[in-house]
Amino acid sequence: MKPNPSGLRHIAALALLSFCTVCGAQDFPSRPVKLIVSTSPGGLTDLIARSIGRLAAEGMGQPVVVEYRPGAGTLIGMSACAKAPADGYTICITTPESLVYNPLLYEKLPYDADNDFAPVSILVRGAGGVVVAHPSAPGNTFPEIIAYAKANPGKLNYATWGPGSISAIFLGWINHSNGTNITAIPYKGAGPAVPAILAGQIQLTYSGVGLVARHIKAGKLKLLAAAGEKRSPFLPDTPSLGEYKSDPGLNSYFAVFTAAKVPPPVVERLSAAFGKAVHNDSLKPLYDRQALIPVGNTPAEFAAYLKADKANATRIFKAIGIRPKASPRT
Repeated sequence: MKPNPSGLRHIAALALLSFCTVCGAQDFPSRPVKLIVSTSPGGLTDLIARSIGRLAAEGMGQPVVVEYRPGAGTLIGMSACAKAPADGYTICITTPESLVYNPLLYEKLPYDADNDFAPVSILVRGAGGVVVAHPSAPGNTFPEIIAYAKANPGKLNYATWGPGSISAIFLGWINHSNGTNITAIPYKGAGPAVPAILAGQIQLTYSGVGLVARHIKAGKLKLLAAAGEKRSPFLPDTPSLGEYKSDPGLNSYFAVFTAAKVPPPVVERLSAAFGKAVHNDSLKPLYDRQALIPVGNTPAEFAAYLKADKANATRIFKAIGIRPKASPRT
């Protein structure tokens, strides 16, 4: 039987394409890598992007240039990342809100959270936020606050960072798991929520440790509990919400993605560079100050984690009655 010339040409073409992909990955990166930040400059996402990106750049031998694309609850930046060329030269840093929560919050997104991205690595995870109260709140412990809330439905209020935010999800789960009716008062982010509780306009809120640590130390806020099933290594003397069966099990983390169809060797190269960078000793003061734990896992490990995180978030959202709504304009 004579060989089929067209078939041989097809096989040769596939082999050449595979060879070129591997060669391209070995040379990657040969020019600067753009890192999209989907939030405004000056926040924690920006700080992590610049700090770890600088060290990853040193490892790759090319600059990592931060580009800000804020707005519409990270949808603008994530959309830009999804539509970027599949060459690995555009990556994005994001939190669970972008790929885990947004698909559950909105009826339609400008990107496909499941198919438009390639996971690179989780950089760091938060040790967990905290539930705090104004000194005037009726109770000094989480159980005392919950007991008051049960006896006085609707009389306690709680600042959230808007519907669907991590703070709102934590409140929803606290109400669900304890049978309480604490009222959500939405603010446009943690920035205005913290001053509101300091002024006594709000009685309770959930916040990152870094934002409220000095206020707790000064006695301006009461620390009730820390997020997590187990106690935070940064707050070993503070009870966890898990101890009170009130933790939703939603972890905070900052992770890097790139566009789908980027060659796996390029994704692995990015993952290795950022994975090494997160464990640089120079970052320890940042981690200690912001209560962050370095991770730096592989794309496969990140993909498995993401799948489990989505399944848990779906369960939590359903339990607390969060339903998809129209997407914000991008």
